[in-house]
Amino acid sequence: MVGREHDIAVNPDACAVQARLGMLRALDLHALWRACVDLVNQSLPCHSCTLMYDITAGYQPQRSLHFLGASAASGARPLRSLDVAAPYLQRNPRIHWYTLSQIASDDAQAHQRLRAQNPAPGWNEFIHMAFWGDDGLEAVLSIRMRAGQEQITEAHQQFLGELHQLMDAGLQRVQSLQHERRTVYQALLDRQSQADIILDHDLHLISLSPAAQRLCAGWFGSAQDARLPDAVASALRAWLGRDPPQPGTESGEDLQLPGTRLRISLQGQLRADGQLPMYLLRLSPQHSHLRPLPAIGRPAWSKLSPTETRVAELVLDGMRNDEIANHLQRSRKTIESQISAIYRKLDVGHRAQLVRLLSLVR
Repeated sequence: MVGREHDIAVNPDACAVQARLGMLRALDLHALWRACVDLVNQSLPCHSCTLMYDITAGYQPQRSLHFLGASAASGARPLRSLDVAAPYLQRNPRIHWYTLSQIASDDAQAHQRLRAQNPAPGWNEFIHMAFWGDDGLEAVLSIRMRAGQEQITEAHQQFLGELHQLMDAGLQRVQSLQHERRTVYQALLDRQSQADIILDHDLHLISLSPAAQRLCAGWFGSAQDARLPDAVASALRAWLGRDPPQPGTESGEDLQLPGTRLRISLQGQLRADGQLPMYLLRLSPQHSHLRPLPAIGRPAWSKLSPTETRVAELVLDGMRNDEIANHLQRSRKTIESQISAIYRKLDVGHRAQLVRLLSLVR
């Protein structure tokens, strides 16, 4: 670390070039984040920064990554919310970047909302870079400027334009690779007869087998809310943090939920997002209420991913495409694409055929 700081002091331009290359080459979110932080520190008087992502329709980030610079006071609290910016984002959809000063210029409550989050943030200005997808806001990079160095110069503006392009391209690349990885994992689990589930290091859902889909029915509200119930997640965190057994052993953790008792065993650890672990877990029902659904449903339903299964269920419930899109908080175009994929997988030509087929095996 000492050598790296020496390199930065001697040749900052070379370090900025390396950071740009790092952003261009990053294949996972954490590598992209590390390169982004290095580049921001080279170009801006950065107090701290946060990447907020998995953002709901109500501008609530579900996940975030944080960096506190050398100028940040000990005990400084990272920003985890878009409450200050949410009204501005609603009025300015698809905006690329904006500042706290811009928000406050026509929003008298902005600073009050900021103080409600953090009474003494240690900075007076932030820059937000917004990244949008087909379904709305996907991520926000928040850069807080050091106190007394808030002025955004022409050189800063030029850098912010370049940074937005690099980060936007990086996020799209990482998202595409994550989708490919999920597709591969799902294809593997689709062949499993056991109730197996893959979770990332934060215990967010990656994929699950058909048997696990039936066992966990009702756990996950939608693909955008792929989080375990709090009772399950807290028990798993405690177990995985306690030095769990080696993958493939018979020992596991018994989870007692309302009306449900599950035994969870660790089948393996995968690696993604750099060196962060992903967990392959096996769920074994320990209660008669958790008998698997009749096998007749499997040939058709098991061909569908969890997201497609949810869409197909809503089709069976009689919802139109626009109603499904509104219910799942996705775009109509996305829902139409998913329904087309369901048609292909089940070899049906139209909605009535799909309803007849799945009604027989529901």
